[in-house]
Amino acid sequence: MLGYQQGGKVDGPKVVFLHGLLGSQQDWQGVTSRLKACHWLCLDLPGHGDSVDCPSVDFATTVDAVRQTCDQVWGNLPAYLVGYSLGARIAMHLATAYPARWQGVFLEAGHPGLLHRHERHQRLAHDQAWAQRFTHEPLSMVLNDWYQQSVFQSLDATQRAKLMTVRGDNHGPAIAAMLDATSLGRQADLRPALGDALRQGLSIDYLCGEQDPKFISLAHSLQRTTGIPFTLIKGAGHNCHWANPSSFVQVLSDNDRLSA
Repeated sequence: MLGYQQGGKVDGPKVVFLHGLLGSQQDWQGVTSRLKACHWLCLDLPGHGDSVDCPSVDFATTVDAVRQTCDQVWGNLPAYLVGYSLGARIAMHLATAYPARWQGVFLEAGHPGLLHRHERHQRLAHDQAWAQRFTHEPLSMVLNDWYQQSVFQSLDATQRAKLMTVRGDNHGPAIAAMLDATSLGRQADLRPALGDALRQGLSIDYLCGEQDPKFISLAHSLQRTTGIPFTLIKGAGHNCHWANPSSFVQVLSDNDRLSA
């Protein structure tokens, strides 16, 4: 079972949060502190936080670990699912594998999958190169370069330094194992399965920051191909729930799905 923290209103709607690569259950504090009416569960994915010793094998074992942890806490009660970046990609797998398990799914800045084999090969090589660095180089050095990537271009120097400090508690080899095991290069194109889940009645929403052009483009593409709607979070880049937790919670709470 994965490490986790839970809180909120025990008899309220159930919602599970999945962080991104290098994150932890603590990443959602700005969100959970504003969700007064639900029972929330924040997990540590394999290789992260209190799950640092959990094996990072592949998507299937990660999905099973998340599902089993939810079942351990809530039994078979339905729950909402919220995932960011890597967590959103895990959430996509959970949504398509177990659509009846979830009352609704919120995908924050997650990639539904590369369309072409050569793109997947290139991405796997890219991620494995980073994994080698996480394994063998000082974490502070790797993080400095990691947060220079274009997807984090909305961060200013202070925000970047804060993230590097928070992420400095990670174990480099464990992060490397998870990065390799769940590389976007190993992920199938989930658009068809997500579209099927939506048509079968599963509520799926996509969220991304108004300062995140790559994922805004992906959101438009996902909507065209699957019908999944998207919402832009103001004043936010790639990590919406961290940059603007109030607006993020407002989106979750729309239509009385998760009343704050």
